[in-house]
Amino acid sequence: MRFVYVLAVLGIAYWWLARLRRRHTRLFPIGIAVAGAAAVQVVVMSFDYGTDYFDLLDLGPLVLSLVGIAMTTVAFVALQRYLARRVPARRVRKRECPFCGYPTGAGTRCEGCGREVVGDCGACGGQRRVGTTFCGVCGAA
Repeated sequence: MRFVYVLAVLGIAYWWLARLRRRHTRLFPIGIAVAGAAAVQVVVMSFDYGTDYFDLLDLGPLVLSLVGIAMTTVAFVALQRYLARRVPARRVRKRECPFCGYPTGAGTRCEGCGREVVGDCGACGGQRRVGTTFCGVCGAA
């Protein structure tokens, strides 16, 4: 049963890691951590003396570890969402492309990724940099 459990955990961890890698998601570091934890679990449980390290009746450290993992995951996701909102505005202030961070010149398209960095304002029709909060011509949000 231990062998089946170890294979299942390791297989699921590596499957999820491969899926995150294909999608190029920001959660990829968490996938690496999960795969690493599964690998460590395989090493511990593969030894015959694995039960010497923990007692099934003392689940306190296990519960504490699971709560710590959950809290770290929530903090990581919150940080990623915060940065996803803040980074484009910071790049625009530094005269960089809000999408890729390449320095923009006077042109209307980014030389790094080819996307438009200057568009029309929805209120007045004037030129407005993509990612700015307010229009520089009319002040509309």
